[in-house]
Amino acid sequence: MKTIAGIIILLLMAGGCQKRVTLDSWKQSVEHYVWSEANGDASVLRDLPTSSVHKGFSVISENSPHQATDIHGVLLGHRQIAGQNFFVFLVGVNQKQKVSDIRLAAMQPSPEGFVWHMTRKNSESFTAYRNFKDAAWRALFPDRQNPPWSHSGFPGEGDQFKLSIAGSRVTATHQQSGANWTLEVPQDGPTTRPTVAGSNWSRQLE
Repeated sequence: MKTIAGIIILLLMAGGCQKRVTLDSWKQSVEHYVWSEANGDASVLRDLPTSSVHKGFSVISENSPHQATDIHGVLLGHRQIAGQNFFVFLVGVNQKQKVSDIRLAAMQPSPEGFVWHMTRKNSESFTAYRNFKDAAWRALFPDRQNPPWSHSGFPGEGDQFKLSIAGSRVTATHQQSGANWTLEVPQDGPTTRPTVAGSNWSRQLE
């Protein structure tokens, strides 16, 4: 199974039981990595290893790709948004090697922890992305009934993404299909409480 370059974490509980992978557990895994590798210094994310097209952070639920739920966050950049520093990810959820959801996420590091902002489901953009991928693999492999992983999951090897920022508005665009996701970052303070990842993955600040 091909995955994006970067950090890949297999989320398994003690005793070999499978741990459910969710968008929240993906965020917690990013935080845990920052704390375990750099004592809370989020700049370590800028140095994620790159051996392929996409740099990013991934979690998978189990070794078997045909059964796993994978979440892959493509790191689009470290940017200032409304005067504050953020790490921006385009996050795709794959179920059994097929993309099922895509969200835009921005993480703001601070001395107190991390503040996350993430879009809700965007069915129109997701459908545009999925339809483009579907048409592409059918043109390349007209004799196949099912797409190869590189054309059914997120991100694909040929995917190209553009990050645009205007004030507090962040937009990620899949350049081939034109599908885009827009996030408005609040300027009047965080809408969620910061979290700090510890040995138990994450805990809320009191």
